[in-house]
Amino acid sequence: MEAETRPLLSVMIPVWNGAAFLAEALASVLAEAAHPYEIVLVDDGSTDQTPAIARSFGGPLRYHRQAHAGLAVARNQALALAQGGLLAFLDADDRWPRGRVALLRRALDLHPDCGLAQGRLQRLVRTAGSDRFTLVDESWRAPSVCTALIRRSAFDRVGLFDTRFPNGHDVDWLLRARETGLAEIAIDDVTLHYRRHDANMTNDIAVDQPALLRVLARAVARRRGAGTAST
Repeated sequence: MEAETRPLLSVMIPVWNGAAFLAEALASVLAEAAHPYEIVLVDDGSTDQTPAIARSFGGPLRYHRQAHAGLAVARNQALALAQGGLLAFLDADDRWPRGRVALLRRALDLHPDCGLAQGRLQRLVRTAGSDRFTLVDESWRAPSVCTALIRRSAFDRVGLFDTRFPNGHDVDWLLRARETGLAEIAIDDVTLHYRRHDANMTNDIAVDQPALLRVLARAVARRRGAGTAST
């Protein structure tokens, strides 16, 4: 009966032309079936086999299609559709390690004052000369909502992702969360397998680095404004 009293977990997966890895991502979520959950998949205008793969899973998966608008818009749409009191994000080319929900859930249960619990990231890299991906040994902390389990109340407090930042909007959200004083807990376990491949958004340094600089510049401006207002 304990599982029935747990808050529903909404797993939100934005996807755009993600047919190559989507089935593996979904399977990694389904492996966490001991927890009551729903999967909210927002298809951001895919033109490949993504719709067919998504619909083939059925069960707790809710499929929503929209015109292509970018990752930040898709994540906000997923938030609007999600019904859970606990929220988790997964990109369609990544996967969850087994047991990640239980680890993050336990951290939040032990720290009811915290709005989010965040783990570590480990890379999946392509094995040379093959289509296989294997995990590298090192792991690290990354400013990504995909490593976290987040209470719905945190988004009520901080707001949605800023769609002016197609790249870096999750970093912006985490910075804004800390500015509001949102308490968080970090665990040392790996909670995301992050796949490196040719289509990663972060591959384009000419786009990614200026975007992150804009995010940081706005954070500095907010803090300066807050300091001015308090004097």
